Amino acid sequence: MSASRAVLLSSWRRFLSMRSARPIRLIQLSDTHLFADPAGQLLGITTRRSFEAVLAQVSALAPDILLITGDLVHDESAAAYRYLHETLSRTGLPCACIPGNHDLPELMTQQLGCAAVAPVALRRLGGWNLILLDSRIAGEDGGALSPAQLTQLDELLSGEGSPTLFAVHHQPTAVGSPWLDGIGIANGAALLALCDRYPQIKAILFGHIHQAFAAQSGDCLLLGTPSTCLQFRPASPLFALDDRPPGWRLLTLYPEGHLETQVGYLDGYAEQPQREALGY
Repeated sequence: MSASRAVLLSSWRRFLSMRSARPIRLIQLSDTHLFADPAGQLLGITTRRSFEAVLAQVSALAPDILLITGDLVHDESAAAYRYLHETLSRTGLPCACIPGNHDLPELMTQQLGCAAVAPVALRRLGGWNLILLDSRIAGEDGGALSPAQLTQLDELLSGEGSPTLFAVHHQPTAVGSPWLDGIGIANGAALLALCDRYPQIKAILFGHIHQAFAAQSGDCLLLGTPSTCLQFRPASPLFALDDRPPGWRLLTLYPEGHLETQVGYLDGYAEQPQREALGY
């Protein structure tokens, strides 16, 4: 086992031994789009630079755990995943990473070790459950959950009443941008139906949409998180970039089962995206 993998595994073990009597602070990052080349850019944003700036900012919030909800790497390179693993290990925090449509799960497993997860994975956060889902469809921008995943979720939830978060890359609901609404979870309604049947599901966290988003399905919050590099313009019918800087989401999970959340953005980040871009 490499030294960095040992650090992440040790972080998880320390976290699992925590008492659940105090709130848990979870930071969600998403759509980091990292490159093997440290100078690699996505539409004008040097993604390693923006990721490191966000990571430095959220470290000051004293989080207990980091969650990264997909599109970790943009160039499908082992070197980019290796950089991510080494960077996360330096935080000393437990980390969980799920794949997005730009990711290769086999490389994630090889390079991220315990930070990478199975198609359905359960992590216990004090008195809370975090269920991590792989919504990726190989070779496609949109996503879906398989019948096997939905069956496994039903089995997990029927035997466990603790307050629960879902984390997935693709959005399970329309977000008001037609071009994005066509590449969410194709059977997102099935995931929302689980929320109706199991009141312990408090929120679904997702990325993919490169913007802050909040809605509700029954009593379950649907929360989209901005990217650590560039943002999409909300309510745009076609691909368009916004001028908001790199961002993240903070969630505070309370022992009695409620949560508070807020989105943050970097102040004064110098790089600007190529606003004229029509896609990537």
